Amino acid sequence: MIVLGLIIGILGLVATLVGIYFAYISFVNPIHRFKKYLKNPKDWEKFQGTETHLSIYRYKKYPVFQIIIDWDKAVVENYQEKWIQDYPDKEHNASYFVRLEANAMLLEKELFVSLDGGRVFVPSPRSLLKNKELIYWYDTIQIQLANIIGEYHWENDINEFASKQKKPILIN
Repeated sequence: MIVLGLIIGILGLVATLVGIYFAYISFVNPIHRFKKYLKNPKDWEKFQGTETHLSIYRYKKYPVFQIIIDWDKAVVENYQEKWIQDYPDKEHNASYFVRLEANAMLLEKELFVSLDGGRVFVPSPRSLLKNKELIYWYDTIQIQLANIIGEYHWENDINEFASKQKKPILIN
């Protein structure tokens, strides 16, 4: 009788732990989970959907977490900023919102810029006026997104890109 009670107790504990795990992966704040998933760029894959104007990147383990770029919806055409270095193609710069979605629900968005005729795709840096000088920087989520979806024709990564601009971009 004691053994049966012990077995039922252990099974109850295991069922509770499994239930807690499923509750966690189902109900924890999706923005918190998304930011956790962004930490490893190798866990993301590019997915070609049916709409060719969309670039979709999805998290391999939980594909309901997606990063989406709609190339038909430029925020600003002919995008120009003082921090941008002189690229050969200065005429075709544009900015786009990169959407972070879970279950087709918009969680956050980040502004990215397409430079040099689309050969470079990087986050638009944050800016702050300090001592009458404009300072530019990238925060953690921008760097993580750039490691997943960034494009660099002339540079190798976001760090090299940030250091080679007209006004250097700080990395936080």
